[in-house]
Amino acid sequence: ADLVTQHMLQQREMFVKRLETLFSEIDVDHSGTITLSEFQEHLTDSRVQAYFESLELDSTDVWTLFKLMDEDQGNRIDLQEFVTGAMKLRGAAKCIDLVKLTNDHNWMVKKMTRFMKRTEDVLKEILHNFSAMAVLCAVPNIEADVR
Repeated sequence: ADLVTQHMLQQREMFVKRLETLFSEIDVDHSGTITLSEFQEHLTDSRVQAYFESLELDSTDVWTLFKLMDEDQGNRIDLQEFVTGAMKLRGAAKCIDLVKLTNDHNWMVKKMTRFMKRTEDVLKEILHNFSAMAVLCAVPNIEADVR
């Protein structure tokens, strides 16, 4: 068990080092962050695409890959976001990921359905009250007719 754990840790360390090298290569202005344009420019290079494939990362949808890695939505990816994102996104989706996504989706659908029902009920009540007010405003002033 110790050998397996040690091997896994070595693999992870090697993977992180490869990611750090790739990050440095993409960060041409040495700002410590990667912009979407830098990312796109480098992912058109077949060598970088092959590198991504060797890391088990799908680089076919550059914009989505960038957005998934950009955890703080700052439109820039720093080294930590790049490494963390790549670690999360590498390889095929795991069954647990798909089950979690399905559960999250179902929960959101239920919340949205309840919200839409409540909103519809409130709008109906507002419309009913508005209609009642319109009827009251349309009633002629009886005192004015008597004079």
